[in-house]
Amino acid sequence: MTRKTDKYAQFADHPRYGRRPNVSGLNPSPMDRDVHLHWNATTQKEIVAQYKAVVGKEWPYGDFSAYCDRTQRIPNTAIAADLSQQTPATVPVTHYFDLERQCRDCKRPFIFFAEEQKYWYEQLGFGLESDCVRCVDCRKQQQGIARHREIYESLFHLANRTDQQSLEMADACLWLIEHDAFTTRQTERVRMLLNSIPEDAYTRKRSRYSDLFNRVLADEADRGEP
Repeated sequence: MTRKTDKYAQFADHPRYGRRPNVSGLNPSPMDRDVHLHWNATTQKEIVAQYKAVVGKEWPYGDFSAYCDRTQRIPNTAIAADLSQQTPATVPVTHYFDLERQCRDCKRPFIFFAEEQKYWYEQLGFGLESDCVRCVDCRKQQQGIARHREIYESLFHLANRTDQQSLEMADACLWLIEHDAFTTRQTERVRMLLNSIPEDAYTRKRSRYSDLFNRVLADEADRGEP
């Protein structure tokens, strides 16, 4: 007997929802008059057919398959939406489905879970025009980049930084280098920031200072620099 392949074993793992579909047994059709799915869960064929059924005319707006024909709605994973909690929209979404996706950054497949969508659109207040294009790991990295860049830029504009602030700026800069948000040439700035701290300063004697300096040396060694 041939063993069925578990394609979801290769999907990016979500810390809360896992990597496999969450089956609810609910599978509403977008062709039902009272059902309105998010645009990211509906194919062009379904949208055109629904328009014709409701309006009684042919679709007048041309091809838009590039926007929605990559949809991979997973059957029997729908959950009902709470329309009163959504940001007001021309057409509210009545149900969310688990969706198969490919991460824009790392290219791994992942699931944009129905429960996660409910949280986005009803608890966090995201507009229904928003969508998820990255797996959870790449989203965390993007958030980390934004946070460290904000720290770096806020300290960069200070005229007189304290030793602790120079250490914080060096840490943020090195993190951004290690995550490819800054070029490796910025290690010179990290060195400059670390060297700006006086040798007899308490900040220079802390383990964090030596850890940063060792990371700079390791980065330069990886690039074959003396």
